[in-house]
Amino acid sequence: MALLGVLVVRGALGLLAIVLAAGLYEEHFVALVLLRPTKEVLLAGGFFVREGDVGLPSLFLAAIPLNAIGVWASYLLGRSFACELDDGAELPGIAGRLLPARRIDDLRAVLERKGTRAVFLGRLAVFPSTLMAAAGGASGLEPRAFAVADTAGLVVSIAEVVAVGYALGEAYERAGLWLTAVGAVVALGIMVLFGRWLRAEKRRNGDD
Repeated sequence: MALLGVLVVRGALGLLAIVLAAGLYEEHFVALVLLRPTKEVLLAGGFFVREGDVGLPSLFLAAIPLNAIGVWASYLLGRSFACELDDGAELPGIAGRLLPARRIDDLRAVLERKGTRAVFLGRLAVFPSTLMAAAGGASGLEPRAFAVADTAGLVVSIAEVVAVGYALGEAYERAGLWLTAVGAVVALGIMVLFGRWLRAEKRRNGDD
């Protein structure tokens, strides 16, 4: 299926970015963001924006394509396999690895209780947005509602991480390594808390 191929290619580009990271990091950072628009890369991007080495608009725009493509491919896959996932059976082959039935089922229950707020908060968390997207597709969440919540979450999450990177760069310049380290731990803790909230909702579904 073409959608599976899209997700495989997306994952391969992320691995390629790791291999090429040393060469891209200093001279072609925007290309690194294009290939691997993850939170840790964007955190470094905020620091580079602070230093004037990278423009904020180009950094922001580079972070969108693969983030959006991966999530929408997962959403459409969830819709395509909704009937199979309703039965609770694991999907065969690579589809089963990308759409683990048990995790998707737990997230569908979260969506039933929290609605699109879960999609939005999922973007802010240390949590795979593709799983939430697949759960949204499988649960029948309307494309427009999903698009609004996911786009808002994506924009806020990019802004959040870049701003933290910018602030940490300023903290390093003013107060040195220790204050920067404390700030990084606090920022990571906030994103982890969002992820813990989602996992707590999943466990609550298991207890109901």
